[in-house]
Amino acid sequence: MSEKTQTKGSRSSSSKGSDSIDSWPIEKCFEELEGIVSALESQATSLEDSLKLFERGMKLSQRCSRELSSIEKKIKVIVETAKGETRLEDFEEGNEQ
Repeated sequence: MSEKTQTKGSRSSSSKGSDSIDSWPIEKCFEELEGIVSALESQATSLEDSLKLFERGMKLSQRCSRELSSIEKKIKVIVETAKGETRLEDFEEGNEQ
């Protein structure tokens, strides 16, 4: 199983390296990132391949972070006022109840 993940991760760093991950669905980014993490954790890759996988993983991580920040800005929280009325507010971290 880890060999399959390693192969997937290695393939990701070379053949998919030229793809623009900015156009990928976030789920695909997370899926590839999980494969890279598994390949790196297996310690079955060479130092050179590990470095390539790490660089690819960092790009995917940054892409996921940008997407999640964008999604977070779109989320609205329904807040009930002291008078019992409800209103929509922008989501802010720490605003959870």
